[in-house]
Amino acid sequence: MKKLFFLMFVLGFLFIQNNDVKAQDCDIMYFCVKYDGGEIDCSDRFTTGEITVMVRLAFPIYYTEVTIQADKLDPYTGDFEYYADFPFDVDADMTYIYFPGIGFADPGIYRVFLLDPDRNTMTSALVEIIPK
Repeated sequence: MKKLFFLMFVLGFLFIQNNDVKAQDCDIMYFCVKYDGGEIDCSDRFTTGEITVMVRLAFPIYYTEVTIQADKLDPYTGDFEYYADFPFDVDADMTYIYFPGIGFADPGIYRVFLLDPDRNTMTSALVEIIPK
């Protein structure tokens, strides 16, 4: 009788559980060499040149104009300093967006932001750029 009760408990527990399990349930930014129907060579370390910034949002972006901004780490002070920004037009209903052609001419560690039109951070990530 105890075995039957335990079996019923385990089966009930399995059926009651929420089957909607997600690895990321928030906004996330990551990087790849390029996007061609899918990400090619994702990493957080690249050589100097252009990369593609990928953004996956939990909800539609809402805005039609956004900016990717890069700040470079000054290794002597430990502070990030403005490096460059790249404006983009997007569709307001997008949740999965790629931003190609983000150029990094100098090696270093960069903090990259997705900014709304009011320059508020939507998501960010770090990337390391090394010499070719």
